[in-house]
Amino acid sequence: MGNDHPTLSVVITCFNYERYVGDAILSALTQTVPPDEIVVVNDGSTDGSAGVLAAFGDRIRVVSQANAGQIAALNNGYAHARGDIVLFLDADDLLHREALEAVHRAWRPGCTKVQFELEVINGQGEMLGRRFCNYVQPYGPEEIRREFDRFGTYVWPVLTGNAYSRSFLDLVMPLTVKKAPDGLLNTVAPLYGDVMVVPRALGYYRLHDANQSYHGAASASIGERFAKQVAIRVVELQALREHAASHGVALPKGNLLDYDLPSVNYRLMNRKLGERYEGDEADTAAGLWRAGMSLLRKRPLPAALKLMHAAWLTALLCSPRWLARPLILLRFSRAALVQPVRRKFAAWFGTGKTPHPSPSSPTT
Repeated sequence: MGNDHPTLSVVITCFNYERYVGDAILSALTQTVPPDEIVVVNDGSTDGSAGVLAAFGDRIRVVSQANAGQIAALNNGYAHARGDIVLFLDADDLLHREALEAVHRAWRPGCTKVQFELEVINGQGEMLGRRFCNYVQPYGPEEIRREFDRFGTYVWPVLTGNAYSRSFLDLVMPLTVKKAPDGLLNTVAPLYGDVMVVPRALGYYRLHDANQSYHGAASASIGERFAKQVAIRVVELQALREHAASHGVALPKGNLLDYDLPSVNYRLMNRKLGERYEGDEADTAAGLWRAGMSLLRKRPLPAALKLMHAAWLTALLCSPRWLARPLILLRFSRAALVQPVRRKFAAWFGTGKTPHPSPSSPTT
């Protein structure tokens, strides 16, 4: 790897994202420090995605395959990429114009990745007033190392918010997980080197009905969705144990799910909903609440975020099932409830604008 001047590839996987993929590509093409290549894998799209990709001509490299799913598309994209640094940009997400410049500045020889925050937008590109990950300050490789040693995890963003080292990816690719590639990659990354952090938003994560992590408040199977999230995390943590064992690295004792706040939350919600999930026979609502409160005392999270989590976990614990379900549904539909209020305020103040600039011309 040319550590003095590392090359950078942006890899985008696309399946029926005609509506969004052009904006994602444009956000990569208009960087203040452009990528050395953009590889787009068309995963057997049946909409107009192929035409959108063709319109970019030789500014991107298109790899076409029969529909095989996100993991296969990601593996294929990586196999065609040549950069020393690889950023997997989801086709419905966007980068700020200076994102890659900031990645290059933060890069250090021997690091496994650079991670940064993402602002959350909806399907129309409107800001939702949230971001991944709201790091407590300072938060860098030393803090991550201490946190990982103590808890076996750390704070990391979804896939778009990470730029990975090829030397790291070569050790773990091709991926064999069925879903959530970022979970496996980010979970094991600290075992292989430092994790660098840019403590500001450098991209936009789009939350909408079609993306896999959306929990759909109106869904009658919301508990089933939470159970799937727990099952995915169990697989990731088993992989962590295997990678750690091969490196002679000791992990925290006990159930690693109990050190992972999202997993505690999913499990507590399903206990209150009366839904089954992997390992539920060993859990109680009170025990999960205690695990969550213990994490909030020990993990390096912003005070306001800790307070919000504590209030939520306590409300869940104290709620009977008939109340827990509407509370959970309300939490996962808050974007749909808040956004009309934002639009009304914009109209009152005469701006006539959404809070987010047009994705067709990504700005900071």
